[in-house]
Amino acid sequence: MKALNKVVVLSCEHGGNEIPNKYKMLFEKAGNELESHRGYDIGALKLYELLDLRYVSYSQCATVSRLLVDVNRSLYRRTLFSEFTKPLSKNEKQSILDTYYYGFRLPFERKISRLWKQNKTVLHLSVHSFTPNLNGEKRQTDFGILYNPERTKEKRFAKIWKKQLNEKLPHCRVRFNYPFRGKPDGHVRYFRDKEEKKYLGIEFEMNQKYADDLALMQQIATSFEQAVEKWRCEQ
Repeated sequence: MKALNKVVVLSCEHGGNEIPNKYKMLFEKAGNELESHRGYDIGALKLYELLDLRYVSYSQCATVSRLLVDVNRSLYRRTLFSEFTKPLSKNEKQSILDTYYYGFRLPFERKISRLWKQNKTVLHLSVHSFTPNLNGEKRQTDFGILYNPERTKEKRFAKIWKKQLNEKLPHCRVRFNYPFRGKPDGHVRYFRDKEEKKYLGIEFEMNQKYADDLALMQQIATSFEQAVEKWRCEQ
């Protein structure tokens, strides 16, 4: 496959913890939650911006808090709305979906669909971060590369990127499909279910202890660029 037929798209589903003015009254007592990992992926936006380089043909980030609506969940999921928005009426929830959920998902889907029609193979990187401590458990891993083990192309790219990361940041621990498995529901899973041959879905999870380490994030970005170059050169 020629390199010109391989393109990269970038997304960040939990980049911010903004609450639109219309809904701020719902979150008057949610300050702690909004500032925590529940409100957004701390540090993910900074990493996303560093990754958005010349080789990315399209990028999109959501900065409204997942506690309003989680754009990384399917409509049937119980966690689509948080405890702060679940009490809203059906019409009020639909308004949130129309503005913020579909406002994020539909432009991204239209772009990928156009690329597929152009016979492009799309590598989709979804950028996330995870809290170092969860329910009393300290997570020892620095970075996670999530993919579907049943999809050979995703597995191959994950291995390429892990090698580049290990060379750039040898003191950091990189694990596959940690702290979450690579197959469950989400924005990436949605596209996997639509297309097998022309789609690779990769999610990157950065430990939030690095949320202010721009030098380290730059190394991550460089390693990804190098991995993309190797992937684009493969047949």
